[in-house]
Amino acid sequence: MAGLPNNNNAQALQQWHHLFEGLNPSRSAQAYEHWQHVEKLGLPTRKHENWKYTPLDGLLAHHFVAPEVARVNPSLLEGLALVFDAVRVVFVDGRFDPRLSDTDTGCWQVTVERDAERQPLPEPILPEIFLHLTESLHHETTRIRLPAGKIADKPLYVLHISHGGEDADSLTTVHYRHHVEVERGAQAQIIEHFVSANEQGHFTGARLTMAVGDNAHLTHIKLAFENQQSYHFSHNDIAIGRDAVVRSSSFLLGAGLTRHQTSAQLNGEGSDLAINSLLLPCGNDVVDTRTYLEHNKGYCLSRQLHKIIARDRGKGVFNGLIKVAKYAIKTDGRMTNNNLLMDRLAEVDTKPQLEIYADDVKCSHGATVGRIDEEQMFYLRSRGIRREDAQKMIIHAFAAEITESIANPVVREVILARIADSLKGGINDLSH
Repeated sequence: MAGLPNNNNAQALQQWHHLFEGLNPSRSAQAYEHWQHVEKLGLPTRKHENWKYTPLDGLLAHHFVAPEVARVNPSLLEGLALVFDAVRVVFVDGRFDPRLSDTDTGCWQVTVERDAERQPLPEPILPEIFLHLTESLHHETTRIRLPAGKIADKPLYVLHISHGGEDADSLTTVHYRHHVEVERGAQAQIIEHFVSANEQGHFTGARLTMAVGDNAHLTHIKLAFENQQSYHFSHNDIAIGRDAVVRSSSFLLGAGLTRHQTSAQLNGEGSDLAINSLLLPCGNDVVDTRTYLEHNKGYCLSRQLHKIIARDRGKGVFNGLIKVAKYAIKTDGRMTNNNLLMDRLAEVDTKPQLEIYADDVKCSHGATVGRIDEEQMFYLRSRGIRREDAQKMIIHAFAAEITESIANPVVREVILARIADSLKGGINDLSH
């Protein structure tokens, strides 16, 4: 195996194998293939370059168990779900819950495939062990289709509710797998929302693949709002056709250890892609976001903006790569990572990268790491604003470039409220 062996690694693989064997015997051939990749790759350690800043010790120290059958009553759903005009589909511990989902999905076509019903799925753009783990352990696949030329008058709201178990040493393991097709000329908005049903921790694996057809428009928003005792590992793949426009924003404001990968391929000329993310690690949180973008055709535009606000002993990680293929002329790609350190023990590790194999392109990347500007602080304090309030104003202004791009007012307000909640513990005075 590629991962260096130790007791926790071996035990985790053994427990996951037990969960894999416990699935329905008629599971798909693809699931077997992905599990073989899990065993072949093995678990990484801090000596692996891509895992240097993402500690797995706390995760692997747990005993992994399947979720117990849990039902979500309407009152709990009301407290967890966002309330806005949308087509809502709800998943509880990795399974579709028709009781909590809308029966009328409008022009959205939603089907759930189980066991032998499952059809082949797209190959991963950038595979790694936790992607293969989700592909092998998920119980069902949800296919979501918006037919050609359709304009969805309501967003698709995909709510994931996960329960933690009562045993502190055990970690409930849930996996979600969705595939979205926005066909030629269609227009859509999708909002992913991940929440915890209780205060106990759980291990969530999530995988969303999106195929966006020629001349289609897709806006995608991910809200990872699980509790701080949880672990969240997710992979989003986006394949984009000619003259398509895609906007994807991720707000990773929840689990104590989060690792999120967005991989995209611009496969048609004239396509336009923007990928944004906002991370706010605090306490001892580690939040790791990664992007991998292939410009495979010419005359395409991509913009990336990733912001990290690190507090206390929190650690934020960004790793991004733009790869321009040999004949992808007139490529215009830009990747920016801006980071704000709120406390002396907070940490940010950033690695933006370019690989360019074509001439006549315009690509750039950049990263900044800094603390609150004392001139800004002096300006606000001189107008009678308390230091703590002034710091919060600066933080909201730092995040505004991403939050204000969210057109839906309900979603934007819940993001701002989440940021405010994380700051309630106070911010250490950086002037000393």
